[in-house]
Amino acid sequence: MKTTLAVLLALLALGACGTRRPKVIRLGIAAQQSVSQVPIYLAAQLDLYGRNGLDVELAEFPGASKGMEALLGGSVDVLSGYYTQALAVRARGRPVEVFLGCYDSLLVALAVAPAAAGRVRRIEDLRGAKLGVTTPGSATHQFVDFLLRRHGIAPSEVTPVAIGTAARAAAAMERGVVDAGVITDFTIRYLERRYGKLRVLSDTRSREGVLEAHGVSAFPGTVLMADSSWTGSHPDEARRLARAVWEAVLWMRAHPVEEIVARMPASHYGQDREAYRDAVRMAIPMLSNTPDISAASHQAAVEFLGASTMETAFRDLGVR
Repeated sequence: MKTTLAVLLALLALGACGTRRPKVIRLGIAAQQSVSQVPIYLAAQLDLYGRNGLDVELAEFPGASKGMEALLGGSVDVLSGYYTQALAVRARGRPVEVFLGCYDSLLVALAVAPAAAGRVRRIEDLRGAKLGVTTPGSATHQFVDFLLRRHGIAPSEVTPVAIGTAARAAAAMERGVVDAGVITDFTIRYLERRYGKLRVLSDTRSREGVLEAHGVSAFPGTVLMADSSWTGSHPDEARRLARAVWEAVLWMRAHPVEEIVARMPASHYGQDREAYRDAVRMAIPMLSNTPDISAASHQAAVEFLGASTMETAFRDLGVR
């Protein structure tokens, strides 16, 4: 009887071990509620993380620089951020590894605020302007610097203003807090419903626009990244996480946009579901065709960083 009881207890212990929950992966989202992060949210809504044997906890940040701060500080294990930021911190010797690409664009445009449309007609008119970026040191900040330098303007000749994303960005543009801003398609559509056509100075929401801005039709945008010590000690989790998000990318391609929007939290589109739907529809063709970053795309990102104010980005990220 004692032997039987001991065997039974051992079997129960083994069963408990077999059903033990996996360790939580803290996944940061660099631009909360942005269309560029839809695959990350969608993987959660479809339970793709769970189906791949993962317990993922999402942490949202108002911009890429805040997300990178969390990654470098150890507050999150993995960050869904932007490829150019990974390159920037790696250039300073921080061992950040990219292990999945999701989009072939930053999915943003430099647009003029309605109140400034009369005086800002081209990028050269931005000297002395207040320019909206998600957060200082973010990929949108890099994009502004890149465009300014290409048009003969020093980044020090403008004032960057943090406007966040979605509703916050729309409010800043609407109230004239900034003269122009790097904003997403959702924000553009929201504003155009109220003020008519916006003046767009540079646009990466299409492959044609990406080609015009960067010289390639696929510029690396949203990626999964982590400290190489984490990917080295959690190779299986990294593979499973990449597979879950890539499954979300494939699911987006295979389903109508209305079904995608229906899966997303209502807080992502607020009172303007139609604008959000159209933004998601425009982003679908920009989904990466492969989870890897091509050599040509990588080189375009390197050249992009070369034209950005890297020191500003490093300082705001806390990288020395």
